Amino acid sequence: MGQASVNAAPLTAEVTRIYGETRIETAIRIAQEGWSEANTVILARYDDFPDSLVSVPLSKRYDAPILLTASKGLDEGVLAEIKRLGARHVILLGGTGVMGNPITKALEKEELTWERIGGADRYETAALVAERLGGNGQVILTSGENFPDALAIGPYAGITETPLLLTKAKELPEVTRQKLVELGAYQLNQESEAVTKTTVVGGEKAISPEAVAGLTGMTRIAGDNRYETAAKAFWFTQEEFGSDFASETQRTFLVTGENFPDALVTGALAVKQNAYLFMAYQEDLPAVTYSALGNAATAQAQLLVTIIGGETVLSERVKGIVEGSIQPPYLLAGLTVVVDPGHGGKDPGASGPGGSHEKNSTLSVGLYLADLLRQAGAKVVMTRTGDTSPAGGSYTELKDLQARVTIANQIPADLYVSIHNDAFSNPEAGGVTTYVSAENPKAEEGRKLASAVQQELIKQVGLQDRKVKTANFYVIKNTTMPAILVELGFISNPVEEKLINDPEFQRKSALGIYRGILIHRGY
Repeated sequence: MGQASVNAAPLTAEVTRIYGETRIETAIRIAQEGWSEANTVILARYDDFPDSLVSVPLSKRYDAPILLTASKGLDEGVLAEIKRLGARHVILLGGTGVMGNPITKALEKEELTWERIGGADRYETAALVAERLGGNGQVILTSGENFPDALAIGPYAGITETPLLLTKAKELPEVTRQKLVELGAYQLNQESEAVTKTTVVGGEKAISPEAVAGLTGMTRIAGDNRYETAAKAFWFTQEEFGSDFASETQRTFLVTGENFPDALVTGALAVKQNAYLFMAYQEDLPAVTYSALGNAATAQAQLLVTIIGGETVLSERVKGIVEGSIQPPYLLAGLTVVVDPGHGGKDPGASGPGGSHEKNSTLSVGLYLADLLRQAGAKVVMTRTGDTSPAGGSYTELKDLQARVTIANQIPADLYVSIHNDAFSNPEAGGVTTYVSAENPKAEEGRKLASAVQQELIKQVGLQDRKVKTANFYVIKNTTMPAILVELGFISNPVEEKLINDPEFQRKSALGIYRGILIHRGY
């Protein structure tokens, strides 16, 4: 799956985890995260999803956390959590075959009141929950035969308290049809507009066109798989709410897409905290999820991602990708970048008051950058990997520059990045500058790349922002692809000279350039 959004940002999220030893314990931890007290709790089966799929809007209506238990009885930890919350009432989701007498007797023993919302099957249970919620001008229809799509749209349904109804893939159950009729999903008003907006979540294999025939105000949210559908549910939610979600931080939750309990109970917490919900594989973050998470972070000061589950549920690799310490290989797949560390060999470049030479620091940054780009799937060609000139033994300044340009043009590369240090007679001069050439045939694209790189470099290294400037340096003038030349600080400035030769500064410089390339590529 490739990149799905062109408005995302590279991930550098703050990451935490919530988890217990079992899915029941994880649900308890989530309740503890979101509720200091609650009058009501919702109780669902931990090992079977059908009756609980539609519970998130109900959680919002009653400000009730969703807890899980086995059908054979009430888990002791769950009972302790009910007492901690001070709850006096429990809503059981499912019929007696799902949540039976051992559970209700345990509740009565503790003098807790309870009620059951449960029909003959999952479809009737969903209709009963919808009846409890009432109409609000919209309804959501999703598959009752699998869990991911219903749970992906759960936070939106919860925030808006929109009824969730379930269907089979090729046939709309009669109880669902009747509830859709009651809610006005097949009607038009006098202005020939739909009385009730129906959002169908899932592709045509999950919900066939025949099953939704006749719905008058239908919008379908669907991806090629559950992860893309979850991402599209996020984009749908973002478009619907816009700035209502804006804050100094953006809270999001990341759950496994391979099982239902974590996503179910987290949906309730996401609603309570105005947060988004995303899905991942156990060992990897889908590209579309990466893009969507980046989109969530675009206008925010900080993206806070809470992973639900321990390392056996969502691995440390997933965590590393989200926090930006691991670069997933799909980000820049198919991209060829020439990384050009300035100077080298007989040409030391500029020298600092402490005796350091430009050629050494530019090579270090170039090597760090090449590693990041390769981790992200890009093909990287370096004009030099040691203290040599690409012109070889017949060095002149012109031949050296021509050799660098020839390497890039003959490939041909998609991007060209030349790395340098600045110098000036005034030792107080300092800062970072990114140059483009107006005579480069891809000058406009180069300027966009330069703007993104300059922005990210300043974030990383914290030096004076000397902005993007235009100059006809040979290597960026004569290359045929978008090309930039980056001046990473003034080696003639004693303070910046020390920074330039610090490995941590070099790594941050490479990371800034890398993130600028990601932004330029649509992340």
